[in-house]
Amino acid sequence: MGSKVSPKRVLISHISFICFIVVPGISASSSADRVIGLPNQPHTPWVSQFAGYITVNEEHGRALFYWFFEAQSQPSHKPLHLWLNGGPGCSSIAYGAASELGPLRVSKMALSFSSTSLQANLLFVESPIGVGFSYTNTSSDLTKLDDAFVADYNFMVNWLQRYPQFKSRDFFISGESYACHKMIDTK
Repeated sequence: MGSKVSPKRVLISHISFICFIVVPGISASSSADRVIGLPNQPHTPWVSQFAGYITVNEEHGRALFYWFFEAQSQPSHKPLHLWLNGGPGCSSIAYGAASELGPLRVSKMALSFSSTSLQANLLFVESPIGVGFSYTNTSSDLTKLDDAFVADYNFMVNWLQRYPQFKSRDFFISGESYACHKMIDTK
């Protein structure tokens, strides 16, 4: 259950003006995934943000991309809220994080941060593989997009290894459309 993926990746979103570098696997700590600068981001942003890849299947080279925003005040006391966009196949980054409930606001000409107060720690995931920045090195994975495959709980298990401070927090899963069709079996 490692978190290693291929070396450096330059990510250029389908929202063509968002561009940042994520270097996953530098260390097991979340600090390696801290996002320190985006176009039009204030020099001292009011929200801490992290982005990167979580490997869900090493054998197939399958990894899901996430973008995480800490709560605006007292993040260590706030719950963790996982947001998934439906579809299946709708980007949680492009829609959930950048135009619906995340702290980002994207327009044709600019990326800005909204003044919305974050009352929870927000986690957005590009799921299933093949959506947004998430990927697999095994092309046959792209034909296995049934409920059991998409609801693979390895993402959260591995994400919590990188962010262990959230293991004991209240945890909420929500989304829109098909996102909450299959509930995760936590065994």
